[in-house]
Amino acid sequence: MRKNYFRLLVLTVSFITLLSSPVAAFYEDVPEAGIAINGTMVDGIKPIKIDGDYYIPFTHLSKLLGYNDIRFESGTKTYQVTDGSTIVRLTMGGYKARRGDEYINIDPPRWINETAFVSLDAGSALFNSFIYFKPENGSIQVEKPASKYRVQKGDTLWLIAEAHHTTVAQLKAANDLTSNIIYPEQLLKIPPREQTKEVEPIKERKPLVKKPVEDPQIYTGLIEVAKRFIGAGYKFGATLDEAPNLFDCSSYTQYVFQHKDISIPRTSREQAGIGVPVTSLKQGDLLFFTSPTLYSDGRIGHVGIYMDGGHMIHASSSRGVHITEDVLNNPYWGQNYLFAKRVIE
Repeated sequence: MRKNYFRLLVLTVSFITLLSSPVAAFYEDVPEAGIAINGTMVDGIKPIKIDGDYYIPFTHLSKLLGYNDIRFESGTKTYQVTDGSTIVRLTMGGYKARRGDEYINIDPPRWINETAFVSLDAGSALFNSFIYFKPENGSIQVEKPASKYRVQKGDTLWLIAEAHHTTVAQLKAANDLTSNIIYPEQLLKIPPREQTKEVEPIKERKPLVKKPVEDPQIYTGLIEVAKRFIGAGYKFGATLDEAPNLFDCSSYTQYVFQHKDISIPRTSREQAGIGVPVTSLKQGDLLFFTSPTLYSDGRIGHVGIYMDGGHMIHASSSRGVHITEDVLNNPYWGQNYLFAKRVIE
């Protein structure tokens, strides 16, 4: 009798643990699907179904979207990935994730067969994309940058507006909303790019201390270091291990500053949160830009180093490390310029 009771207790505890565990899920295998980005098929991906919804491997999706710097904390089953612009951080089973310095609501990621899976809606929210299943050909379609956003459980218009660097009024106008009531699964239009723009982060305004008396040529020396790597290639989410052959915009600035014993954060979004804002530019200042072809939320998407004469040295996705002359009058960079920060005092 005691033996049967013990067996029943073990089975009950095991079943409850299975249901409540953030890494457990009952899933259905489905055929491998092609995955297309903006209409172009780029790869195949192996989705699964959970409760009728498609889930896709998180790290595979990350790499396809240029988030190549991927780090995993096994103890908490937490991933942190970046494309050089923004850090995305999520934990298996969590209903919230972090994108940059903002928290967003998502379907809980699942850990199945030693693999992290995210729903299509969660992937959309994490990567500023609109991801959906196309039944006509059984493919996963990715629209990047997104023009639409599917409301997640726990969202409010204010949270969505904050995440997309716009206002509630502009969000309501874009969707002909007459009230603040929204509901999960509702599809919203993201306001046009001229209404989505990230302002200078003010949570940190800490200039890095580098007294000129210690290195009177600090500004010139910084540019001399930067010029050493002209011609290096570009890779979204490049790691410092890939330097000096491959950079993204912010790994390049970080690498250059390190050579002068100045430590700055990894991503352009984080780099924008240090130093002091300036309008009168001088050599060594960091310039920040939005990238409308990558992000529809107006976020900081690029960083470069200001040079005397109005030029900028930077790592761009089209040309790698190079110098753009008269940068603020350049048709592309001038239009997408956000602000500058001085990180050397």
